[in-house]
Amino acid sequence: MRLAMQGDLANCLAFSGGGKMKRNHIRFTGARWVAFGFAAVAFFAMLLSAAPVVAAGISANPTYGNFDTTYTFQANGFQRNEIVDTWVGLPNLSAVNTGALRADDAGRVSWSFKPKTSQGGGEYIAVANGRVSGRVSAKFNVVAPPQDKPSNPAKTTQVVTIAPVSERTVQFSGRSYQAGELVNTWYRAPNGVVTGYRDFYADAWGNLAFNFTVPSNWMYGGYQLVGRGTRSGTTDYITFSFFRTVSDVRANNPITKPAPYFDFWQGGFSSGEQVSIWVGLPNGATQAAAIVNATGGGNVYYRVNILPSWQYGGYVVAAYGWKSHVTKWQRFSYFGTVERLYP
Repeated sequence: MRLAMQGDLANCLAFSGGGKMKRNHIRFTGARWVAFGFAAVAFFAMLLSAAPVVAAGISANPTYGNFDTTYTFQANGFQRNEIVDTWVGLPNLSAVNTGALRADDAGRVSWSFKPKTSQGGGEYIAVANGRVSGRVSAKFNVVAPPQDKPSNPAKTTQVVTIAPVSERTVQFSGRSYQAGELVNTWYRAPNGVVTGYRDFYADAWGNLAFNFTVPSNWMYGGYQLVGRGTRSGTTDYITFSFFRTVSDVRANNPITKPAPYFDFWQGGFSSGEQVSIWVGLPNGATQAAAIVNATGGGNVYYRVNILPSWQYGGYVVAAYGWKSHVTKWQRFSYFGTVERLYP
């Protein structure tokens, strides 16, 4: 019986000790779960604190206006005391710096902007850029006032200035042709196209000079004007530039000794009457020159071209009016050069 009681006591002690150990095990397991929960919360808090804060938004008030309007902007979502750079983009794609602001405790900034007329009308954009949180922007429009139009607007006509003929005229100058030789001429345009021009005759001294006028609608660039003798084969040319006017005129074989001449001018004749011209030579002979018509004012002009065969000495040019019977004369001498002589 004593043995049985000892067995029961042992069983009771065993049961009692086992129960105590089980309760201790349960308490330990609960503590582990509590610790795990705190660790998870801390971990997620760390993840949330590591994630970047993104600026939330911005508003413009008003969104439409004119140059008399002051626009106010509100931006939020920044960190507390964060530095926020602000600017306004203009319609011409440039920008106006509106300053660096500091966000308040709620992560907000506000500022204002009044456009200038010189910045033009159109779509503007307000920008707030948090140096940590990022950038937000909002568009607004500035309407330029319409310009006053005259009740009877004058018609505008585009005026194209055309250079006078004198500024578009160049003189060809060439020598070494045969006396009185027929000379063919042509010109080459800036695009390389060659066009035939007129035929001329060299003077008694083998010189050729004539004027060439460029039409105002011709292409701009460099031109070449060429003259070739049909008997001698002598080829002379000039080059020039045309940019509304002619310039930079150059000749490869210019006239160095112009043909001598004497210009006869006299008045006192009847208006429009025919007038005979003759030339008295140094040897006393007389040579008929031409018949011309007096001007409406009764004046007569005639150029006496001196030939290479003419002798040196004194000359007389006389003019006789058929209607008025008026005779006028002038004298000159020729010794390689012409000199007018006075009575």
